[in-house]
Amino acid sequence: MTIRNALVVDDSKSARMMLQRLLSKMNVQAETVDSAEEALSFLESRQPDVIFMDHMMPGMDGLAATQLIKSNPRTAGIPTIMYTSKEGDEYQDMARSHGAEGVLAKPASHEAVMAVIEALDEPAANDDSSATPAAIPLVEIDRLVQKHLKAAIAEAKAEISAGLDTTTQQLQAMQAQQIDIAQARIYQQFDRWKNEFEKSQSDEALFQKTRTLNQRLAITVADRMVKKNADDLVTVMKTNRTTLESSIASVKSDLQKQQAIALKQAVIGAAAIGTVLGGAIGVLAAFML
Repeated sequence: MTIRNALVVDDSKSARMMLQRLLSKMNVQAETVDSAEEALSFLESRQPDVIFMDHMMPGMDGLAATQLIKSNPRTAGIPTIMYTSKEGDEYQDMARSHGAEGVLAKPASHEAVMAVIEALDEPAANDDSSATPAAIPLVEIDRLVQKHLKAAIAEAKAEISAGLDTTTQQLQAMQAQQIDIAQARIYQQFDRWKNEFEKSQSDEALFQKTRTLNQRLAITVADRMVKKNADDLVTVMKTNRTTLESSIASVKSDLQKQQAIALKQAVIGAAAIGTVLGGAIGVLAAFML
């Protein structure tokens, strides 16, 4: 049969959307509901070609809903596939005992969904409502899955190999280009640093860099020199003053001595003059008598 429409029952929005997209790639239009109760209500007025039923859902679970679908003559012919993360032969037997035709594991792959669709080779429920579909052999589903999977893997390997070769060449070319660019940037940066260093070592640059420090040092040295010169000048002045005072005292003493001698000489001279004058006066008086 040709599967044209499907019903996806799952309380997970992401799981519904993912399976819906996979089915749309196979030209299968999928309706979705988020509970077993809504699925039963949906089936009252419409009959899809296949039902994908989640197991664990709030309220009624998927196995109970499948059992009710199979017990209803109107919906008993619709193939029901358990769409769940549960695995193992024991669960598959349980699913089959509740009326499911097979199990599609989550997360579903394109190949797995295609295998399930191809395995549904009995007339659909809306082709003949009185017919009861045969159970889909799990071995057949596995064989088809493996077949599509191997083909997909081989194709993917070829694409990956070709892509890797192209990507490797592109990466090598990009790597060489990036290395050249990096080297050019390193050389440019080195030249810039070199020029800046050489400029910083010029006499003018060094003078500008040490100008403030030199000024401070010069001021400090000048202050110290001025202070030292002032101290030396004061010392010299004190020494000169002492020497001058000593000289003055010596000169004063010499003057005093000279004055004493001169005075003594003047007294002697005056006495001599007085004696001479007295004698002269006496002689003069004798002549006059």
